[in-house]
Amino acid sequence: MRLIRKRAYARAGLIGNPSDGYFGKTIALTIPQFRAEVALYDWDQLELVWSENDQTRFRSIDELVSDVRLHGYYGGIR
Repeated sequence: MRLIRKRAYARAGLIGNPSDGYFGKTIALTIPQFRAEVALYDWDQLELVWSENDQTRFRSIDELVSDVRLHGYYGGIR
């Protein structure tokens, strides 16, 4: 079985953007403390596994409010 594991780190663009008037020139830095991680391997089905941040149940309205303040609200699981 082949396993592919990759990380993509957060990027903060200080100036420029590949699609703006700077002709693709940018000054940016990566933030290794924030990242997205994915692991892919052969399987007969596709399953998206939620992380601990992808909650749908909360113990109280205060816990929901705290989660929305931390992560924002996007109308359900993204």
